[in-house]
Amino acid sequence: MVISSSAIVLSKLKYRENDLIVKLLVRELGVTSFIVRGGSRKNKINYFQQLSLLEIEFDFNIKRSLHYFKDFENKFSLKTIHTDYKKMGVIIFLSEILSKILVHQQKDYQLFTFIEGSIKYYDDTKFNSFFHLVFLVKLSRFLGFYPEVENNNYKYFDLQHGSYTNTEDSNYIISQDELKCFNMILGINFDEINTLTLNSVQRKNLLDNIILYYKLQIENFVSVKSLEVLRKIF
Repeated sequence: MVISSSAIVLSKLKYRENDLIVKLLVRELGVTSFIVRGGSRKNKINYFQQLSLLEIEFDFNIKRSLHYFKDFENKFSLKTIHTDYKKMGVIIFLSEILSKILVHQQKDYQLFTFIEGSIKYYDDTKFNSFFHLVFLVKLSRFLGFYPEVENNNYKYFDLQHGSYTNTEDSNYIISQDELKCFNMILGINFDEINTLTLNSVQRKNLLDNIILYYKLQIENFVSVKSLEVLRKIF
């Protein structure tokens, strides 16, 4: 069965001398892996940078773990996310997160549209140190564990159960300034990012809490190697 679809590059891995194995989020199928003959050569490898947006055509066979492209091309000409070193650091970080959590992701048009639209927005706008924080919180809605927003006047937020509480009966409670920062990021849209005024320490703590929240919600969510690189950028 020949499938033509939009796709988002999640990761790439060099295979043998000149080939690549790439993992894509395919709009019409979900997460799918491909082998690209000669993919490590300059004329091809640029297509498969992290979170590149493609149009692809391939012959799908459910019995295969690796597929071969019949054709591929850029869907959008991305201008900044692979050239601005700060944006590149964020993109590497987010692509690692997505690769870890979308391992067996099936077709989900809403999830795909959100990720694709977020990448286009980030490419079209000036660098902002809050984009990845807002992205991860908004992404959790599509993954089924967006924080409960009821009772947001309570003193604590329980990261393990994803809800506000007035009792400290969990090992994963945030409160005071950490809770204030967490509340600021909930429900905010990308075009409101510039209204955020968190300092570098608050941003670091907020990111740590968001990643911990993901680890508590997603089984086998392991450490994020690119996190230290991201921290150096900021």
